[in-house]
Amino acid sequence: MLQKANKHIGGAVKITIEALRPDNRKRDLDNLLKATLDSLSHAGVYLDDSQISDLRIFWGKEKGGKLVIFLERL
Repeated sequence: MLQKANKHIGGAVKITIEALRPDNRKRDLDNLLKATLDSLSHAGVYLDDSQISDLRIFWGKEKGGKLVIFLERL
């Protein structure tokens, strides 16, 4: 069950996402964004997607089948 954060980040935020592929199949990087950002908002990490003023997503060099998300208050 998803548990909401006790306190959300206020103001502008920078989000950097490192996507680690589970295997060598070809995938579209942009397809990972919408669900990830909506999940962070729904979990209460920040109030609304409009707070995102800097966003970066990239393929990591390692395998792992996961997303590593870095959030920074600006």
